[in-house]
Amino acid sequence: MILVYTHRITSRVNFIFRHIFNNILQTEVKFTTKIEEFIAFNGAKFSYAPQALGKEFHIKAHKLLFQQGIKQTELDFGKWQGELIFFQIPDASIPFDIFAASFYLLARYEEYLPHKLDAHERYNYKDSILRQRGVLNKPMVEIWADMLQNELTNRFPDLVFSERQFYFHPIIDVSMAALFKNKAFLRFIGGGLNDLLHFRLKKFWLRNQVYFTKKKDPYDTFDEILRLKKKFKHPLTFFHLLTTYSVFDHNISKNKSVYQREIKFLADYAETGLLTSYYTIDDAEMIEKEIKALENIIHKQVLTTRAHFNRIKIPKTYQNYNESEIKADYSMGYNQKIGFRAGTSIPFNFYDIENETETSLQLHPVSISDIMLKYQYHFSAEKAVSIMLEQGRIIKKYKGHFYPAFHNFILSDTDDWKDWNKLYIETIKQFSKNNFIGER
Repeated sequence: MILVYTHRITSRVNFIFRHIFNNILQTEVKFTTKIEEFIAFNGAKFSYAPQALGKEFHIKAHKLLFQQGIKQTELDFGKWQGELIFFQIPDASIPFDIFAASFYLLARYEEYLPHKLDAHERYNYKDSILRQRGVLNKPMVEIWADMLQNELTNRFPDLVFSERQFYFHPIIDVSMAALFKNKAFLRFIGGGLNDLLHFRLKKFWLRNQVYFTKKKDPYDTFDEILRLKKKFKHPLTFFHLLTTYSVFDHNISKNKSVYQREIKFLADYAETGLLTSYYTIDDAEMIEKEIKALENIIHKQVLTTRAHFNRIKIPKTYQNYNESEIKADYSMGYNQKIGFRAGTSIPFNFYDIENETETSLQLHPVSISDIMLKYQYHFSAEKAVSIMLEQGRIIKKYKGHFYPAFHNFILSDTDDWKDWNKLYIETIKQFSKNNFIGER
């Protein structure tokens, strides 16, 4: 246990200290505002305040964790032990306020500041300070926490930390449960005409076979996904898109009984979540409607979400999820860029700066996906495999949580996804055997 003296305990201080010490460093932390108690304590301790009390281990506190709301803040970048730091501070045991810097990233402080949106009205990864400083693909919060642990261990040799362990949990976005089967007849006709106009005769013939016979749809790969799950014994979550057809949401109708049976079947063998549709970004009523639709199918409460296109607006989208009693979300990432949007791979609770409160909604960072590798980076299947495995190795190095995102059609044999099945198979082969722990 570590005792921390601070001049004031705020909700921000509580949030970030508990996350760093309890969730990352896996040790207990206790606060005191009483100087006498701090001085009398004989164990590991440090002060977190504007000024040191004496010659104790001291981290000079930046004002960020003692403010409310959003204020333009000078970040003051630097380097320490070869790693990027900001909120540099003089005359302290470490040269920056690790807690303020970590809070800035985890609370997504920069997303509350004025910024331009991308074409899908999302926060643009190009505005990220981590991307601008070239460390978007480093879990900086874990790196900083480990550096702090080393400093504390050097100062307090008897201090013991539990060892953090790597965790692997792939997710499957079911944004198109079928390529041809069970779609409305007008969509079938329109797709067929489009195939003919572009001389895609092989696809036209396959479309007719699947639609009018018992031939299996190429995107119906769920039996194979479950077979691999059973073989490699890894956790898995399916995220189902249940909304009306739109320009961006192309799934088959949620009212199709065959699709409902498929969802219910999958829910018996893996975790089930809702892939919230494109237009739910700030529509609480639509989110609630989609949650109820999935609950009516699986006959249990829906506690997990992921936003289609990673289309979230902070804090509004997460406030709506929290109001709908969602407990876990997997949208903390960028659609266009590999990396850690919040500077971490480890799940953390959503801190609502607008209401200055830590919520029970846990955010799971998703740093890479099959769609991103294929359509944003334009990699070949072979290159995508090497990049995916390298991303997993980075997270494993820092003993983080690896949540790669795939789609059910990754295992299809269509021309678009030919040979891409190896991306999924090689990933679970490489990392399932290293899956030591369950969710915390």
